Amino acid sequence: MDRFQSTGQTLTDFLDEIWVHCPQCNDQAQIRQLKSGAVNVFAPRRCSCLHCGATQNWSQGTVTHSAHVAVDPYFQHRLWLQVPCCGQVLWAYNPQHLEFLAAFVGATFRESRLEPSQGWSNRSLASRLPHWMQAKHNRQKVLKAIEQLRAML
Repeated sequence: MDRFQSTGQTLTDFLDEIWVHCPQCNDQAQIRQLKSGAVNVFAPRRCSCLHCGATQNWSQGTVTHSAHVAVDPYFQHRLWLQVPCCGQVLWAYNPQHLEFLAAFVGATFRESRLEPSQGWSNRSLASRLPHWMQAKHNRQKVLKAIEQLRAML
């Protein structure tokens, strides 16, 4: 039995590096926080294409995020890691986010832990994943889609 134990990670924890399609050449670009250190959602970001060298800077202070749209929350560029799955779109910001999803979906036993200072929390990514991704009857389809995304790494 595979076991997944939530550590309370949120989607914000995966914003240190976001893989997207370059708006100029459509190849892979990466969005990174300009200052090193802990992930700060509102810190300035740079989108840099790994192929054509195009760059864009973001420092607006407004983040537009939707779990239902496969775009980054800063520039609204299409995510690099996305694939159709179960009538939806399975997406990940980066390889670490993808591995989190693989561990969660692949687990036959999922558990959360009580946070001593906050009690039970609904902020974790594990508690906010869509039902279609959590459903037992979709597990094999979602894992197959995750393998397709891994091939894009």
